[in-house]
Amino acid sequence: MNDTAPILVVGATGDLGFNICQQLRRAGRPVRAVVRPASAPQQVQALRNSGAALVLADLKDRASLTRACQGVQTVITTATTTLRDQAADSIEAVDHRGGLNLVTAAQGAGVEHVVYVSFPEAADLSPPSPLSVAKRSVEAALRESGMAYTLLWPAVFMEVWLSPALGFDHVHGTVTVPGDGTRPIGWIGREDVARTAVACLERPELWNAALTVVAENLDMNAVVRQFEAMAGRHFAIQRVPVEALEAQRTAASTPLEQSFAGLMLSLAQGFPLTIDPRLTALGSSFRKVSDHARQVMPIADGHASLTPV
Repeated sequence: MNDTAPILVVGATGDLGFNICQQLRRAGRPVRAVVRPASAPQQVQALRNSGAALVLADLKDRASLTRACQGVQTVITTATTTLRDQAADSIEAVDHRGGLNLVTAAQGAGVEHVVYVSFPEAADLSPPSPLSVAKRSVEAALRESGMAYTLLWPAVFMEVWLSPALGFDHVHGTVTVPGDGTRPIGWIGREDVARTAVACLERPELWNAALTVVAENLDMNAVVRQFEAMAGRHFAIQRVPVEALEAQRTAASTPLEQSFAGLMLSLAQGFPLTIDPRLTALGSSFRKVSDHARQVMPIADGHASLTPV
């Protein structure tokens, strides 16, 4: 790899993409970060402060992607539209057609290697959700592109799914659990996924591969117990039966609702994961759920009064 060629990061204004930019800059690598006219000014400024060069592009605009890819040998993309305004940035327009636009633009610009952050096939349901269809379509295009590729299949992000926004309110001690909470789920931290993406650039044995990235497997009940132990109190738990989640998925009327309901159902049914053997050494330092709980939870009275079982 040419260490002087910029690494294009698509999705740089998101939490994972920004973390990747930071890690690359700390390693002294030149970064070209994609921003959009609609990007939040504070996110753009944070990228600028990190030392990244900024390029204006949009996954919905193939010509802008072609310009962004000029002079680039490596592309890392974390972009997804699941947290955006679906009227302007739908799953079909961004995750599906936009992802394919990026593959085509990278091919045309002579990009050597693309790292694509997707999600595990083990989380797919039948029939697949619109988000799953989009991700698998882009993966297939990369496999057939002639470029080297690395597909990253990270487990469930602790920072996202163990947060109040998705019903895990560790501050107030109230938790919504999909299903009965007994099925194991793979967990991972955002920073460790970023570290893995960066590590792939220097390790050709990780090219032309789909890599499962997971720190540990824990069922939701065990996760709750770890947070309770850290908080020193029991949490109020609301369980959503699998049948209710299936009904929500059936009734979902938009691609985003269908995809989110599918992810919730996957959590209820469980999908334990095994880290790719090629990542074992790196994975030995991945943060566990207990580490995440320690980071976000103040310990009651300076010490935990409950012991997780």
